[in-house]
Amino acid sequence: MFKKHIVRSRIYFAVAALGLVTAWVLNALAVTQEADYLNAWFGSYVDWVLSLDLLVVGIAVITFMLVEARRLGMKRVWLYFLLSGITAMAFTFPLFMAFRERKLLERRLAGGSMEKFEFDNHRVDVWSPREIHPSTPILVIHDGKNIFDEGDSHTGKTWGMLTALREELRGNPPIVIGVWGLSDDTRIRELSPQSIVESNTNKCWEHVPERYATTGRDSFGDQYVSLLADAIVPFVQTRYGITPNFKTTAVMGGSMGGLMSLYAMAKRQDVFGTAICFSTHWIFGSELMVKELVGLLPEPGEHRVWTDTGTIELDQHYPPFHNMAMAALRDRGYREPDDLIGGIYPNSGHHELYWSRRVADALNWWLRAEPLT
Repeated sequence: MFKKHIVRSRIYFAVAALGLVTAWVLNALAVTQEADYLNAWFGSYVDWVLSLDLLVVGIAVITFMLVEARRLGMKRVWLYFLLSGITAMAFTFPLFMAFRERKLLERRLAGGSMEKFEFDNHRVDVWSPREIHPSTPILVIHDGKNIFDEGDSHTGKTWGMLTALREELRGNPPIVIGVWGLSDDTRIRELSPQSIVESNTNKCWEHVPERYATTGRDSFGDQYVSLLADAIVPFVQTRYGITPNFKTTAVMGGSMGGLMSLYAMAKRQDVFGTAICFSTHWIFGSELMVKELVGLLPEPGEHRVWTDTGTIELDQHYPPFHNMAMAALRDRGYREPDDLIGGIYPNSGHHELYWSRRVADALNWWLRAEPLT
């Protein structure tokens, strides 16, 4: 979806160049032949039809340009009109449309920029804000293909991350890292807490449909955690000049990604200070997963947890285990709302669209950007 703006802008630039060349060449020929422009425009009824037709189209074009420039915050639109008098609307209008596409892309990217990398066969999308400081927070998100671009997402919907960053975030935005999974077939294995699964494989997989176990049931979650903590996060810190600080580094995910976020913080508490988990998939191991995963977590105070659940679709099975997890977290000393947030969202299900409605709340809580109400 991002590429379409780049492609369109290039097409418009090409059309603008063509319009500029034809305008200068034909005008030069008309001048050398001492053509009578006024008579050519209005010499016959056919000329009147064509000229007035172009005039009406021109008024519509000018109106559109003014409205779009105001809507998108495009400055100095009057320069296009000035250039039209010197060159031609055939040049300035497609030129305006080219810069409009660039502006639309800028808005979609929430004023930041996107880079793509690859680590150990994992595509990694990194969104960075316009202003970066050594203390800029870092957010790592699993299932990266569902985070930014509808064209990449397997459901056609995203987490609305860029919308949240552009419209709902309070304070300075973080660098956001979207880590794509190795493959859809191995997703559960990669996002499962390995040390727990290895001791309780049958228990963890008992409620998982067989179609998700076609590649095996052994976990390689530790390898994935190492990829995040030892490769991707340090690379981003170095590339963007960020001072390593677990207190300003968070890991986020939904469903199995929720379990992995907690596990990543448990295994690498030196790297991740906050785990943000939407629709945490506690039924992967049920009571055993709750007990053992919460038991692995670091002590509260400098580490924090956001975990939630909906009540429909797959999420309808979560509330009992969510409540169990919240009780266990409180017993560990996690206190709401400073160290811990746990919410049950009625009529909310297991889908990126549902998670997008609480992304901004979670980000603002993590960044302590506004009081939680």
